[in-house]
Amino acid sequence: MTITSKLSLVAGLMLLVAAPAAAAEVSATEGDYYAPSNTVVQQPTAAQTKQAEEGDFYASGKTIVQQPTAPELKQAEQGDFYAPKNGN
Repeated sequence: MTITSKLSLVAGLMLLVAAPAAAAEVSATEGDYYAPSNTVVQQPTAAQTKQAEEGDFYASGKTIVQQPTAPELKQAEQGDFYAPKNGN
């Protein structure tokens, strides 16, 4: 057995032992605590309520599809390429 595999085995065994012990140290009662305070609840305005009910949308408009020009069609048929340079 090589030293690398021995060290890997020892490290793995140490993790198996240390992980449950570390997890047990934190109790459920510990943690962040925020003292209660007076919370002011803001009521939405009529406009905000209406917008929430209707949702956000854009009215559909007339879609104009632009047809490709003759040079654009020719370029698409030929594809993009670079001519090889002499000497390279």
